[in-house]
Amino acid sequence: MVAASVLMVLSASTASACSCGRASSKDKFAEADLIVKGRMKLVTFGVEIPDLRSEGEAPRLTRGDFEVDKVLKGTFKGKTLSVYTGAGMGDCGRLGEFLTAAFYYHSDKFAVYEFGLSKTEFAGQTLYFTSIRDYAKGPKDGQE
Repeated sequence: MVAASVLMVLSASTASACSCGRASSKDKFAEADLIVKGRMKLVTFGVEIPDLRSEGEAPRLTRGDFEVDKVLKGTFKGKTLSVYTGAGMGDCGRLGEFLTAAFYYHSDKFAVYEFGLSKTEFAGQTLYFTSIRDYAKGPKDGQE
């Protein structure tokens, strides 16, 4: 059930566009399972969700290796977190933000982002996802 809902949220369709409600930042913050602040160290495009291949064709996802400076909501004990998102072409992914954050990794002015994440348990693993429906705050404009 969880895997099916993840696939529905993240699978892209060239004919469809992401439909996102106009929730406030406060509402998006409240809905997030985990909110982290830090820097995107590495972005990998075209990854599959671990162990999901047996469920059928897996969507092409983007994985960001995010260095956590601070946990703003929820609990996470590590220093690096794998965060999954779509490509942003009808699947509501944050590929643009991931790439921008990674490009400016060494910049104190442009590198630090906050991402609201949804937590999913699948095949004994904890996976974290974000999309343009979720809370996010960039370094420059301070907006979602």
